Amino acid sequence: MEGPPLAAVFAAACASPVAATDALDGRLRALHASTVAGLPFSVTPEELAAGLARVDGLRDALVAGNEVAPEAAAEVALAAALARGDAKAFACFESRYIDGLGAALSRMKLDADALDEVRQAVREKLLLPGEDGAAPRVVAYVGEGRLEGLVRVAATRAALDLVRRERRAVATDVDLLDAATEHDPGLDALKRRAQGVFREVFEAAVRGLDARGRTLLRLHLLGGVTLERLAAMHNVHRATVVRWLAAAREDVLKATRAGMRGRMALTEAELDALMGAVQSRIDLSVERLLRSQEG
Repeated sequence: MEGPPLAAVFAAACASPVAATDALDGRLRALHASTVAGLPFSVTPEELAAGLARVDGLRDALVAGNEVAPEAAAEVALAAALARGDAKAFACFESRYIDGLGAALSRMKLDADALDEVRQAVREKLLLPGEDGAAPRVVAYVGEGRLEGLVRVAATRAALDLVRRERRAVATDVDLLDAATEHDPGLDALKRRAQGVFREVFEAAVRGLDARGRTLLRLHLLGGVTLERLAAMHNVHRATVVRWLAAAREDVLKATRAGMRGRMALTEAELDALMGAVQSRIDLSVERLLRSQEG
């Protein structure tokens, strides 16, 4: 066998000790042969082996002798070729993931110039080398057949950044409460008394969400990303996204109520009235706050 066995290359790239056996070597060679057969770019057996070793699920599957999904191996091969600067790999990434972003972002109604800017932002985020020559970020995202969803998430975030820069929509303190209620004379005095503190507490509640909850609300409310699209991005059922969004909204309301109770001398009846009004139009209140925070 010319050069070091693939199993040795694989084992050297693993984060934990792995035995470089002949059986593992054979599995790696067979997987390389089946993977590169359908690719428009080249990747060496050693590049693929090292890339597979860095993905926990694929590493464990290969060590155990289990099957590796073809699309997962193809993503690893693409990342390896991209990291090497292979022109055909860049063309493949462009046609497979970038060209379809116009359709994926159609609900945001971006013009041609804006869409080009979003595409360029995705290329820079995922394909440029990191600091000190570190591998492009795309390398860290591959291996589980989910690169398309991650590219769309990156594109949606870039589009939202662009929209925010253009709109510069800033909500006032009273916006959050006025957006949440119809005119009710009985609440007017309470709203005037609570509006400044409410905004601070509500903002803290939104910022206190976990990363998934806040990102989902941002994409859904600001970006207009549908529940179906969010489910596809996260490789889950639509009902799961609905549950995640409901939990995020509930977390915001609970944290806001607790914050208002701690900051102001409000009766439970006043808290009920204030939070009931906010709850009735929570999405609009969260949307306005997100725009003011990130505008």
